[in-house]
Amino acid sequence: PAGWEIDVRFRPARQVAGDFYDVFEISRGRRLALVVADVCDKGVGAALFMALIRSLLRHTAENSGLQHLMAAGRTGGSRRTPVVGATPLLNAVTATNGYLTRNHLRQGYFATLFFGVLDPHTGSLVYINGGHNPPLLLSGDGSGTRTLEVTGPAVGVLPDCVYTLGYAQLDPGDTLFVFTDGVPEARCPEGDFLGDDRMLELLAGPPASGRDVVDLMDRAVREHTGTAEQHDDVTMLALHRPRAARGPHADGTGYRVVA
Repeated sequence: PAGWEIDVRFRPARQVAGDFYDVFEISRGRRLALVVADVCDKGVGAALFMALIRSLLRHTAENSGLQHLMAAGRTGGSRRTPVVGATPLLNAVTATNGYLTRNHLRQGYFATLFFGVLDPHTGSLVYINGGHNPPLLLSGDGSGTRTLEVTGPAVGVLPDCVYTLGYAQLDPGDTLFVFTDGVPEARCPEGDFLGDDRMLELLAGPPASGRDVVDLMDRAVREHTGTAEQHDDVTMLALHRPRAARGPHADGTGYRVVA
């Protein structure tokens, strides 16, 4: 599939980070998975916990996505239109939370996450927001900004919790902006946060591209922080659907990923 752009900015507060992002294909390339997550702590312990969560999410999503696709073919389900990516998404988050609460609850680590699965042909997005900062869906026609609210708790906190799905549609010109709390909680030398309201002011206009959104917010964080120390990891991911498809890219994936 062609016509999608993904731009990422990642700045750790220390040499090792607790934030992470991931982008990978599932269901034999028919769906695109996007993850942005934030482990509750920083340092080596948080980085190791982050690596575990990333592996659990990716492994479960990739395998359950393939199994779901094969099962649909055996049962004739391919003749029906399933909820886009719902099975691998639910399986991945539920299984990850189950493993963490069974094996690592006493360590006190947990992670907020946003996990979305995109149908690149239609722009349909199904997602789970596990206690994460609500991503912003920026309208390409200037009609407004939608927040993708929390649909469940952070992973690693509550055993046997039930996650619900959220849904969104990205039309040509729209941009999905996913970020960690290091963006709104960036502190100036006087200690004030950048804040959600200021973010919404900066992103009020229709986005020209995902790169423009990431550059704008990265510059805003740096200018607000000034000479102050960076207290938290900063991660930003922008998924943009251009108004006109720009054709397949050289790697054959149809996605342009810029980090």
